[in-house]
Amino acid sequence: MGTGSADGYREFYELLVEKTEQHGTVHVYEETTGWTLSTYLSHLHGILPDLRTGSKFNIGRYAAVGDSRWAKLLYYQWRAIMPVWPVAPNEMRYYDLSERNQALDWVTMNNINLD
Repeated sequence: MGTGSADGYREFYELLVEKTEQHGTVHVYEETTGWTLSTYLSHLHGILPDLRTGSKFNIGRYAAVGDSRWAKLLYYQWRAIMPVWPVAPNEMRYYDLSERNQALDWVTMNNINLD
C-alpha cells in the first residue's frame, strides 16, 4: 500500500483478490515502519476500497510489524472494528520491529490456531 495512496490500495486489493481466487485464503505480512501522523491519516484512503472490495478476498492471518504509535493505533482500531468490517482477517497480530522474524514465522505457518 506504500504511503497509503488510493492507487496503492487499489493495486494491493487487486493482488489480494487475484491471490484469493488462486488459493482461497491469503496471509498478509505488512511492515509499517517510520509512520508519522501524516502516514496514519493517509491510510484512511483504505476505507472506501475496504467497503468496495473487501468481500472479494479472504485474509487468514495478518501480521503487522511496526515501530511507531501511529501504526499501532491503526492496528488496534482495525482490530476493534473487525467484527463488522468487510476486511477482517481470521487472526491478526501486531509485532514490534524487533520481532520481525516471529511475525514472519507466524504468518507463514500452516496451522491457523497457533499461539
